[in-house]
Order: sequence, then structure tokens, then C-alpha cells
Amino acid sequence: MIAEGNELRIEAENEKYFYPAKAVGVVLDIIDRTAPDSIGPVHILIKENGVLLVEMTTTMADIHELYSGKFNARAFLYLSGINTDISLRGEPPGRHRKLFRYGIRPSIETFLNDPSGFFKYRLGLSGWLSYYPWKGATLNTMLEGYPLNNISTSNEPLSIPVRSDIVLYKKEKVSLGRLLFDQIYNSGRGLYGKVSAGLLEIQYAGIDAEAAMPLYDGRILIGISGSAVKKRDPDRPFQLKEDPVKDLFTTAFFNARLNIPEENIAIEIKAGRFLAGDPGVRFTLSKFINGVIIKAWYSITDTSDFTDPVNDGYNDKGLSVSVPVRMFTGAESKTAYHYSLTPWTRDTGQDIEHFGTLFDFIGRHTKIFIDKDRKMLYR
Repeated sequence: MIAEGNELRIEAENEKYFYPAKAVGVVLDIIDRTAPDSIGPVHILIKENGVLLVEMTTTMADIHELYSGKFNARAFLYLSGINTDISLRGEPPGRHRKLFRYGIRPSIETFLNDPSGFFKYRLGLSGWLSYYPWKGATLNTMLEGYPLNNISTSNEPLSIPVRSDIVLYKKEKVSLGRLLFDQIYNSGRGLYGKVSAGLLEIQYAGIDAEAAMPLYDGRILIGISGSAVKKRDPDRPFQLKEDPVKDLFTTAFFNARLNIPEENIAIEIKAGRFLAGDPGVRFTLSKFINGVIIKAWYSITDTSDFTDPVNDGYNDKGLSVSVPVRMFTGAESKTAYHYSLTPWTRDTGQDIEHFGTLFDFIGRHTKIFIDKDRKMLYR
């Protein structure tokens, strides 16, 4: 908190609330109850992992009008300013910031319709630990254990096996799913950057980079991304594998997302070079229902480099659902369970598994979504 004359500036770390508007509302409530009436302009800045994401500018008088019932949320937002091009001036030192976070959750994965058996599965737990050494930085590791695991296949990896050999990794009962360093940066001009390096996921290690920017109050997000990775050895978690087909796998994408909060829909396009080297585009349609996100995607890529009949001419497709934990516990939480239905034994239109994306990091931290969720400002 910084007080300059009669001006109040508060930075709040949102570690808990699924909706950014709810986090803003909690701060507004505290200000209404505790701040003196002599305060004039009020600036509320919401952060995640120390990175500033959105600023609301209002006045003490308008906050009192909101909480006295003279203003509704729409009128309050009309008089307030919402800004994502946040100045980095005068940041106060962080207080009460957690340096470590950890979690554990049940995990189930299914492998359907393999020639060796229609229904294969692995059931167990995945646990993660994160250390946050400075603003925007994360050191993360994830360990997975599946005591119930009958994953196997009679299929051989295909001509460019970027995913068709995944059973070699999924059949392990204990695995190091991730060990990486991640850094996110906000330039203060609406442009975000992100770099991850290390053991990025169960199959690949290397470096992953991304840049993104919201436009038109968050109606549109645009960005670029790319990665350079090598295969991990499925039997030795800290070693890399000499791949007989390709030693270094690279991707490069232009990304765009159109948010339609009026219908709780988002349309995303990823165009460029996919993991096997196949150029093309992936279309993703997302539907948001009270925190549950349902996605469907379809990819069109040039498969001429594949010499096997399975990948040649195939268009990758799939469905996924993300369910927030708070729906089951009743307590505020940003954690969610994810389940996807997509072929494991295809290599076209593939990308690495990212440690989050900037589009999701920006998420609802924009004017268009703060307005959509405005009822959460005051309850």
C-alpha cells in the first residue's frame, strides 16, 4: 500500500479467487470499511505471482456510493477506469507473499481402443511444488505416481513419432512429470513475455517462449510462441533420448483469441509449425459455464512428410473439460481438474504441453471481463 497525499494505491496478490472481479471486490470492501473519507483517487492493482495484470482507478466517494446502494455495479464501473497498460512506477515491497506452494490431487488417465485391449487406464496421484524466488519467476516440479497402471500397446511408433510413442512414458508407475523454471514479464505497455526452460513435460525437455498482448479491452488477444525441445528418456528421467528420426523438435506459432463474453465463448487460432514439422492451423472453440470450460479443437496441417498411412491425411481433433475445484469444496480456489479426449497415437497437429500460456494468464484480467463479472464487485 502506498499513500501519496490524498491518493491511495493498493497492490493485491490474487492467490485465491477464480474471478479477478471478485478479488477487486474484496479490496473495495476493505477500503470502504477502513479507509478515511479524506482519501481521493484510489488505485487498485491486481497481481499474480508479483506480475501486475489489471488496475482499477476510482474514488473514495464512488466506493461509498456503491456500498451504500446508491450506485449499482454497472454505474460504478462506468465511472471507474480499468487499465491493463499498467505503469511499473513505485512498486512497494511485497508483504505476506508465499515463497512456496504445493498441492496434490487424484489423477486418472484412460487409453481407449488399442488393439491390445479396448480399455486401458492409470489411476494415482500427482503432486507439485513451486518456489517463487522473485516477481514473475517460478521453479516448479511435479511428481506422478500411478500404482494402478495397465497402459500398454501393441502399436509401433509411427514415422515421425512426436506423440505416437507416448505409451513408453505413460506405462511408468512413477515419473517426474516436470522440472522447470518459468519467468513471466509485463512490460507495462500491454505486452507480456514468458519463457520456460527445463523438463517441460513428460516427453520433452528444452525451452519454450511466448509473447502476447490484449487488444480492444481484451476482446482480442494476439501473440507469438515457439519452442525448441528434445525427447526425454522414458526410463531415465534426467536424461535425454537420442531420437533416430529427429534430434531437435521446433515449433513456431502465431496465436489469436477472440473473446465473446456476451455468449461465454472464445474462439482461438494457432497457426504455424507444429511439433512434427507439419505446417498448418488449429481452431479451438471454448464454452465457459460457471467456471467449467469445455473445449473442442480441430487441426488442419500438411501431412506430406509422414510416410505412414495413419498420419497421412489425418486431422487432429479432440475435446476437453476443465472443472474448478471450488465447485466441489465450496471454498474459493483457482485450482481446476482437466480431462481431455484425443488420440494418443497420432502425430499431426501436435504441440508440447505448456506450463500455462499467456492467453490463460491474462484470462479475465481485462476490461471486457471485469465488466462481464461486475456483479462480483459487490455482494
